[in-house]
Amino acid sequence: MSFTWPAFLWLLLLIPLLGAFLVWVHRRRERTALAFAEAHLLPAVVRQPPSAHVRWPLALQLLALFLLLFAAARPVASPPLPTNKAAVVLAVDTSRSMLATDLNPSRLEAAKATARKFIELSPPTTQIGLVSFSDSASALVMPTTDRQKLLEAIERLKPAQNTSIENAIVTGVRMLPGRRQLRPPAELQPPGLGQPDPLQGVPDLPTPQATPSPKNLPPGSVVILSDGASNVSNNPGLPTRSSLEIAARFAKEHNVRLYTFPMGQPGGTVAQIEGRNYYIPFEPRNLEQLAQATGGKHTFPPTEEALRAIVKELGTVIRWEGTRTEISALLSAVAALLMVVAAGLSLRWQRRVP
Repeated sequence: MSFTWPAFLWLLLLIPLLGAFLVWVHRRRERTALAFAEAHLLPAVVRQPPSAHVRWPLALQLLALFLLLFAAARPVASPPLPTNKAAVVLAVDTSRSMLATDLNPSRLEAAKATARKFIELSPPTTQIGLVSFSDSASALVMPTTDRQKLLEAIERLKPAQNTSIENAIVTGVRMLPGRRQLRPPAELQPPGLGQPDPLQGVPDLPTPQATPSPKNLPPGSVVILSDGASNVSNNPGLPTRSSLEIAARFAKEHNVRLYTFPMGQPGGTVAQIEGRNYYIPFEPRNLEQLAQATGGKHTFPPTEEALRAIVKELGTVIRWEGTRTEISALLSAVAALLMVVAAGLSLRWQRRVP
């Protein structure tokens, strides 16, 4: 236990001083009574209540005073309280292939609508982050309970170029609580080149002294909304399948499950982009394998009913956690209750309120 104003603890010295003063007053009254009456006549002149009827109200009052003085120091305790530790990162594909119109009005707009619905259905205590990815991944919003901030960031999503799902996974994992200091897999880094950290400069990041072991990390999830086509990697010499497997292993090793919502229609589609027709594939199999590799779920199509089931699974992860809480109000309430009880006993036994 700690104190915000520890100097007020010196006021507790008033309790023994007050006790000594009350004893002195009681003895002085006894001496005064003996001075004006014979000892054998005293019981007939002065009615003495049972000692318990005097001591109990007085003890309760002193205890109430102790609690009030103790509360003045503003004690802070860390009782274990139930806390929702659920944290989810929404990874939205913003590559050019998401401009395909096999979903109305486009894959990207359908993904944004799905992300908004996911946020709407989630409990208000669930921390949700947002990452967009195309050639690279960008951490737009760190996990937060600020729903308006998330919705505004989703509204600003615009199409970019190619697709790198593995970058989205690695960035999403590192955005989750307790994982900021994780190093991306070496196999996914460009040979001999440095890669800018997508989390560099993002505000409000926790910076633990050391990365905890995976078993001590709070559970986390990355929800991927994409058409499944991954055609760009930091390491061009690595096949797409291998890159995705490495990214999935990275997530699983750090207690993160991948949930995938494919955006598109089977067989792909032909779309006109900048005046030219392109065949845009739809590859949900990549997303399904990612979910299976990490113990997550692959949901197609992402209907509202399916979203509700996923949110119910991800939205609440209760853990008992020590939470710093000031208990001055609680102590003051107990002190007030003790004073009321003391007054009631005194009124009942002595026909007066002290």
